[in-house]
Amino acid sequence: MQSELIRKFLHRYRRYAWIVVIASVIVNLLVFAGSAYMLLVYDSVLPSRSEPTLFGLFAMLALIYVVQGALELIRAEAMLALANGVHGDLVEPVHHAAVTRSLQTQREAAGVQLLRDLDQVHMFLTSTGPLAIIDLPWVILFLIVLAALHWSLGLTALIGALILGAITWWTGRQTAAGTKDLIEISGRRLMANQAELRFAETALAMGMQDRLLSRAQTWDRTFLVNQSFLSRTISRLGGVGRLFRLFLQSTMLTVGALLVLDGKASGGIILAASVLAGRALAPVDQALANARSYSAAREAWKRIVEVVHATPRSAGKTVALGMPAAEIVAQDLWVIPPGAQHPVLTGVGFKLEKGQALAVIGPSAAGKSTLAKALLGVWPTLRGEIRIDGATHSQWDRAQLGRSFGYLPQSIELLEGTIGENIARFDETVSSEAVFAAARAAGMHETILALPQGYETMLGPGGVELSAGQRQRIALARALYDDPFIVVLDEPSSNLDAVGDAALANAIEGVRQRGGIVIIVTHRPATLGPVSHVALLAGGKLVDFGERDEVLQRSGQARPAPVGFVQTTVKPKGRGVAL
Repeated sequence: MQSELIRKFLHRYRRYAWIVVIASVIVNLLVFAGSAYMLLVYDSVLPSRSEPTLFGLFAMLALIYVVQGALELIRAEAMLALANGVHGDLVEPVHHAAVTRSLQTQREAAGVQLLRDLDQVHMFLTSTGPLAIIDLPWVILFLIVLAALHWSLGLTALIGALILGAITWWTGRQTAAGTKDLIEISGRRLMANQAELRFAETALAMGMQDRLLSRAQTWDRTFLVNQSFLSRTISRLGGVGRLFRLFLQSTMLTVGALLVLDGKASGGIILAASVLAGRALAPVDQALANARSYSAAREAWKRIVEVVHATPRSAGKTVALGMPAAEIVAQDLWVIPPGAQHPVLTGVGFKLEKGQALAVIGPSAAGKSTLAKALLGVWPTLRGEIRIDGATHSQWDRAQLGRSFGYLPQSIELLEGTIGENIARFDETVSSEAVFAAARAAGMHETILALPQGYETMLGPGGVELSAGQRQRIALARALYDDPFIVVLDEPSSNLDAVGDAALANAIEGVRQRGGIVIIVTHRPATLGPVSHVALLAGGKLVDFGERDEVLQRSGQARPAPVGFVQTTVKPKGRGVAL
């Protein structure tokens, strides 16, 4: 899979790949110019004492260096364009895989790590590492040229190259395992730091700050130990490699001097061979310097390929279904939440038609929120199916189906942006009237207008500038934006006062009157006033289902009174049916 993806990118960006290859060929051939210049100066110019020859050679050398510098820039830019293209192609599938992995594992760090992996690969591709790898094969040509000058020079350089290669291989071997461990530790450290920040208020209130700090410091110490070991290994082996390369150049000078003393070489060959040997081993030295980034990028690439392959994006629908407008049916639902071992829902089934509102009630851990997420397609079903207007979730285009859903989760998350953007779900084709209508339906229009900037009020991450009740009602407005057919509300009144309860009741009535379906997860009897049906869950099973008053009577609960709203009579076009 990795090789297939690499071939795909090389084919797609073959123009830049060819520029890199051709420029590398010319650059490495031009490297001989410096050695040839030294050889000619010492063996031709100095004996003849010809200044015109010296100036002519120097002018040609300067021109060659200008061309070489231009080619270096060209191949660096081509490599940057290739890296940016690969990054651009991977952004969408990696983000999709990151979100999917976070949903599957319920661990935010799992998704964050994938995004960091993409950055790691991009940073390596834009570094000198790939060019050093491309230049490595040219070491053979340099060794052949040195051997052509004299076999002893070639043999000395070959032995030096093999030793440097062994040091590079050992460095890569040592850093590979350390890099893998460091990445895992970095993820755990990130989770500990995020927990410390996320629970800052609670920790301060209950005296937990020192304990959370201690947890974070434990991972910090582990991170520093592993990072220090890795850095120390690379520093030591890299230092050995650099020193050996300098020693090898001196060795080449010594061998050349011996050849001159024996009359087997000229003085120019000594310096030319030394410079050529240094240039021949430069790619090995650069590969040694980039060993850590190469190991990190290789591990990151493996994870990206593995996860992207395991979580492909679904192909677009060639035949798009119309917007749902009739019913939702759940049949024999069995659901295991991500990370759990046993089903939380077993054999749940019911049917709702347009104009109906269902309250899902029951004790804690009965599976109410699990049912809500399964109906929305957020969590997959182990068995059974959910059909909306006769079609399963997989038959709908996910974006289209998402526009037909409104969802208010238990944990309210508002994104950094304006209040208007949050209500409009950051839709680029936002309709101001639709935003106002959603805010009015949630009873927040006047409250928002009372703010200094109104709908343009900027919210920070999480919307902490607002009260919990205001955040919940803005999230309710977001759920109601653009009149979705199915509105799922999970504990929507947990932070509401009497005015908020009335606004919620009116919102539910509004959805029913326009022919939508409302599913509300609740513990509060006061929120049952506007619903038409009740589902009672216990132990993950559907204990009772039916019209509101009948279920409440069978369960021994009193019929709820309307809460602060003017109740209108809504006649559903069909009766809810338990399946």
